[in-house]
Amino acid sequence: MQSSRSTLLDLIRIQGAIVCCFFVVGLSLGALPLYISKDLAASDTIVGIVIGSQFVASLISRVFVGQLLSTAGVRRCVITSLIGLGLYGLILGTTSFTSSGTIAILLVARLMQGLAVGVLTTGAIMWAIHKLGESSTARVLSMTGISIYGAVACGAPIGILLFTYVGLGGVALCIVILAIASALSLLSVENSHASTTKKAAGKTVFAKVALPGSILFLHGVGFVSIEAFISLYFSVSGWSAVTLALSLFGISFVVVRLAVGHLLQGQRLARLVAVSLSVQAIGLLALAFAPTQYLALLCVAVIGGSCSLTFPALGAIAAGRCAVHERGTAMGFYSGFQDASYAVTAPVIGMAIHQFGYSTGFILSGVCAVIGLLLLSKMNR
Repeated sequence: MQSSRSTLLDLIRIQGAIVCCFFVVGLSLGALPLYISKDLAASDTIVGIVIGSQFVASLISRVFVGQLLSTAGVRRCVITSLIGLGLYGLILGTTSFTSSGTIAILLVARLMQGLAVGVLTTGAIMWAIHKLGESSTARVLSMTGISIYGAVACGAPIGILLFTYVGLGGVALCIVILAIASALSLLSVENSHASTTKKAAGKTVFAKVALPGSILFLHGVGFVSIEAFISLYFSVSGWSAVTLALSLFGISFVVVRLAVGHLLQGQRLARLVAVSLSVQAIGLLALAFAPTQYLALLCVAVIGGSCSLTFPALGAIAAGRCAVHERGTAMGFYSGFQDASYAVTAPVIGMAIHQFGYSTGFILSGVCAVIGLLLLSKMNR
């Protein structure tokens, strides 16, 4: 039996892998839209397709990740996924030496990243749950939520700065170093196995998580519309505070989680989701009509705070609908709704922006949050 100190150190390293993974996602979201739009002179639609391709691959990984974790073990899957992220960085770096086919190379790289992210996320969540016990699901999801969104929100402005000063090659090198360091840190962490041999019925579990997952899907539209397009929106508007916008998004997210994260341990999770979606909708609609960068920054901060509690609250609701032996499969499906949201949102919002402007993209995102509220009211009946 591991000591509590040893378990804590293991959990820190496992969460570190999630932070590394999604910091890499953030670096990409910060750098790639600018690279594709400015250096490659491609449209917002192409930006959306490249950004969304990662999440398509992550979604595909949900089909086999449960079986993969059972046969290969969570430790091997997480470490292999980190190696995959390192390869993603290497492929990304090759674009500095190519003069043609760059979009195709980026798509290949993003697909590799998506597979790695999908397997690593579910594997790390289950690894932590196995270490702490099945009753820790809500706590693990809360930790994972802040790791994911905090890392993405912090990584995006750093990605912009790296791209501005050292180019995409510098971003790629940073990704490779982070992935290797994180993989090495996990080599001494013991593998964990679920304490039950029961198998979950996929269709049954999917039906249980479909409604909270659908609400997560709609919530994710606002998140990815900010991460993928806010830097371009500020740039096109002639506003200088591009990196500050993404930084405020991350800071607001973390502050809200630290200030009211204890509410995730209560029984009113659906109410938390309702408040979060309402604030997100208001923030997105206000952002669409913000006349100055200062009001736009305030809107971005409001949206960042609104994203803080939704993922773990809905995740705890989804897990609570499932038996203990179904929760690994449930988390795979539940996270898949988020992947699907990002995969669909990025190109669709990109096309809307290309045709009608950035305000339209943010309005559509706000409408999705309102639809999420309507679904939530149905779940509470």
